[in-house]
Amino acid sequence: MKTITLELVETDVQKSMVKDIIENHHSYVASNSSVGRRIDWLIYHRDVESFGIPQTIGMVGVGSSVYPCPKAILEYLGKKAAEYKEPEHFNTIANNWRFCLTKSIKNAGTQILKQVREQAPVEWKNKYGDDLTHIITFVAGGNNGAVYKADNWKLIGKTAGLAKERESFSVKWDSAEHLAKTFIPPTGENKKLIFIKKL
Repeated sequence: MKTITLELVETDVQKSMVKDIIENHHSYVASNSSVGRRIDWLIYHRDVESFGIPQTIGMVGVGSSVYPCPKAILEYLGKKAAEYKEPEHFNTIANNWRFCLTKSIKNAGTQILKQVREQAPVEWKNKYGDDLTHIITFVAGGNNGAVYKADNWKLIGKTAGLAKERESFSVKWDSAEHLAKTFIPPTGENKKLIFIKKL
């Protein structure tokens, strides 16, 4: 029996639990907001101390990829920005948009990421009809991405660095006027490490 398991988030109660975990425990982006596609899982742990009863210890989720796309991702995929934006490419890449644990458990991270790699392509296909080929993630907040390295994700570079006051936006959902108004060019601040995993 696995001591760490993932439970697909489908109900309002589960969504509320995810929101609470992120807002109270994520170390550097305590926001539950996301744009586009999204699939989340609650993370459960069972051990002798809990008498085998699963205890919620966090959440993990994948969602729509990012655009504009960092240069490092385009170079890794061998694609131009316009090509990457096409649905047949864009919709096959997911962003590990949150990974948040409420409790530190040895080797939990690699167990969780392995299950995400196994379950994400299945759930992505079921929900959106596309074949998932890669998962990307961005690591900041002084973290070095050790858990991703341990699961053999490839560190491919850093983001250009965006100002802290930058407003989030979606190329897919926001109007051209809104994008023009909210766009702030990279300033070199708040660079994030970029990891990718080919499925």
